[in-house]
Amino acid sequence: MSSSEGTHGRDPRSKPASTPAPKQQAKRPYSVFCVFWGAFRVLKYAALALLVPGILNYAVLNRENALLLPQDGVQYNIGWNQKIFLQCKGNGTPTVILDAPIGETSDVWQLVQPLVSKHTSVCTYDRAGLGYSDRPYENTTLYAVDSSPAARDRDRTTPYTVERMVDDLNRLLNYASNQPKPLILVSSDYSTVVSRFYTLLYEQDVVGLLLINPMAEKLFTPRAGVWPGYWYGHVVPHVHAVYLSGLLGFSRLGLILGLIKPVELPADERPVPNEVTLRKKHFLCQPKHLSSVVDEYRHVATSMDQLRTLYSVKPFPEHVDITIATYNQPLPDLPPDLQDAWSEGVETLRQVLHPKARHISISAADHTVFYTKPHVIANAIVDMAMRLRSHLISPKA
Repeated sequence: MSSSEGTHGRDPRSKPASTPAPKQQAKRPYSVFCVFWGAFRVLKYAALALLVPGILNYAVLNRENALLLPQDGVQYNIGWNQKIFLQCKGNGTPTVILDAPIGETSDVWQLVQPLVSKHTSVCTYDRAGLGYSDRPYENTTLYAVDSSPAARDRDRTTPYTVERMVDDLNRLLNYASNQPKPLILVSSDYSTVVSRFYTLLYEQDVVGLLLINPMAEKLFTPRAGVWPGYWYGHVVPHVHAVYLSGLLGFSRLGLILGLIKPVELPADERPVPNEVTLRKKHFLCQPKHLSSVVDEYRHVATSMDQLRTLYSVKPFPEHVDITIATYNQPLPDLPPDLQDAWSEGVETLRQVLHPKARHISISAADHTVFYTKPHVIANAIVDMAMRLRSHLISPKA
């Protein structure tokens, strides 16, 4: 049979020989669909991985918040239904007010407060937004039924700056809880700015200041050098990352897996009370608290400007007894140039602004001193309280 005969004799129902090309074209839509479907599945699981920890974290937070609230603490309404947490123990005068370091809650004083309460009345509180205190209002007049002048005056101050913090503290101590006077204000690093600002405005209330490792306003002057760049280029972004980790629930996973420790202490130190550890874990996962921590850090330079302005127009009251406590070793993980700038700021505080201040040096201490050396801190507070109490009883002595 010839080739022509073979061609003409082919069954008309058979497929032509050139079929591979259409088969390849038919596969393309299917392949593209598979790629998109695979990408969708990856994105779906990625979204679940991001959302599920946050959802579970919020569910746990709602239950923890009520369970971990200290039973002997009170959330006082300081006006317009904004509540500030206050915890007081002991009896006697002067009344000691303990103010926590920047971004910390009153729990840092839980080992110090019982020791001081054996000798006099002592209170701890959470600044607005931190711990069990409400966030400050951006617009107080929205919460004032009669749009009172006090609400309008309050809105002239910026939340999370020292002006607003001092107004909060004054309302808490003098109106909401009516604490006995006079006061000894005990503070550390950034909160020493609050103590000094409060004393300048309400000097009739205060007889003593204990400033522990104080943060000096010199660090944030226009010609301060290294500190502003370090603070806003390194510290604030780090704190913001901690906030995002808590918001997304990653901090909760880190705590469960043991990747995050709520309180870093040397191995030979006694453990922190369990209720303090539990609250530290809770607030590491609490977005409301963490966002307020970020805001405190962001407004430090503004607060320093406010303090400098007040010092320039009003002399510091001479009757106030001042003790400045410093650490005799460098702050951990702080470069030498930053450490030197901090030390120079403290020296300016001691030698220029408050030359009559007493000075004590705490050996082998750092930011964990409230947990590792509570007796040292408590003894310094009690010594001041007893000295000032004796003076109040017999002023001529």
